[in-house]
Formats: sequence, C-alpha cells, structure tokens
Amino acid sequence: MKLFYILLLGMLLPLPCCAQKKTIDTVRVRFSYAIKGTTTESSKQYDDELSVDIGDSVSHCYSRWEEDNHKLWEKVKAEGGTANDYLAQQGPFSVYEERDIKHYPTKDKQTIITFLYKYFLYEEPISQFDWQLLSGDTVIVSYPCKRAKCTYRGRTWYAWFTFDIPIHDGPWKLQGLPGMILAAKDQKNQFSFECIEIKENLNTPMEVDFKKAIKSTPLKVQNLRKLEESNYESYSKAVGIKRIILGFKPESLVACLKEYY
Repeated sequence: MKLFYILLLGMLLPLPCCAQKKTIDTVRVRFSYAIKGTTTESSKQYDDELSVDIGDSVSHCYSRWEEDNHKLWEKVKAEGGTANDYLAQQGPFSVYEERDIKHYPTKDKQTIITFLYKYFLYEEPISQFDWQLLSGDTVIVSYPCKRAKCTYRGRTWYAWFTFDIPIHDGPWKLQGLPGMILAAKDQKNQFSFECIEIKENLNTPMEVDFKKAIKSTPLKVQNLRKLEESNYESYSKAVGIKRIILGFKPESLVACLKEYY
C-alpha cells in the first residue's frame, strides 16, 4: 500500500529538498526494536525496525526504515534525481505508518503523526495503562525482564520490562511500567516488538518535521482509516488523490494497532 503512495508522491507531491524540522529535545538513548506483524486479511508476516529515542523530557518513536528512506528521498531530490532514482536505491520497505511523540507539546499529551496519502497530526492525552504483573521472567539484550499484562482500547497486550533501566516508556504508545519495556506483543500474536539494540550517550538533536502534517483529531484520522478500507474512491477524494486506480483496494498492514475511540 505505501509503495503505491510513494509512487504517487513521486509523481504528484514531490517533497521539499530540505525538510524544515523542529528540534524538540536532545536524544540521550536510542532503543531499537524488531517488529513483526500480520495483515488484517491474511496471515502474511511483515517486518520493520522501530527506533525509540529518549530525551530529557520527550520520547520519539518512529520506523528507522522509513527514516532512512526519507533521508534518501531528500538526498535524491536535492541532487536533481527522480522517483526512479530513489526506488533504485531504496532500503527495506517500512509498514509502520506513525510517529509517536510522548510528552509533547506538554508533559500530559502525546502527538501522533500518521500517514494516509498525506501526513496528519493529532494530539491526545498520554495513554494510561492498568498493568498487571505476571510470572514469566526472561532476559532481553542482557537485561532481566519482568512480565506484565493490560487491556488497552479493546486489545490485550503482554510486555516485558526491566527495573535496570528506570525509564517508564516503551515502543509505540506503550508505557507506564516501572522500567523500560523491551518487548511486547498482543494476545492475538498479530504484532510484536523486541528490543535488539540500545545506544547510549547519543546527545544528538531530536528533530521532527511538523510543517507538512495536516492538523487533525483522533476521530477524524480513525474515520479516514475506516473509509480507506470500506470505500477507496471516497477516501481518495477525501485525502486528495488525483489519480485513482480503479479497483485498487489497499491491504491493512497494522491490524492490531488500529484504535477505536
């Protein structure tokens, strides 16, 4: 689905050569997670790699694959290249379509930037989780981890966290345990995160490009996602796709990350 959009973006909506990013914090630690998931329509598995950047007060969760490809696209455009030049060099294809920024713009809020042909931005309160501690200790990237369980917006999640890293955060919107979440999966085994690397003392700017994102609300974004699956032609008109491929039906890739308010 996203490749189709990238091609359209290459033809219709070229990104600026130099994105105007805003520095919102300083990255101190970066946690890298391997993602595994399945589509809504089948048991087909896909992979991705997630970065969770921890700053002094803000955390930023995003696809490393998408970030690398975006930087490549900017470089190609800056050098006068085309969409074909980009596709010839493109790295692994990302399916994680969000940037989750916790404690921004204020400590009790989180900002979500999501991709639906265009980038949409909305704010919501920091997610609250009623975690229940369980048996099932394990070790992840050399850290001893405890197991916990919660139900979040209708879906049951299991998480493994470590007291040895006293950061109350994790991948995606998951957070709220007395230590960093190093692994998580949903009860239906549709989606999982597992930490594969930790980089400390980075001390680099935490930069996010807000300028090209359209301000929206959680409910409006949810309704667009529903419309994308139920009536693609109406969805195309709603988001401004000018060249519609008749009969095209996108495949939902992040079944368990859908949220219904």
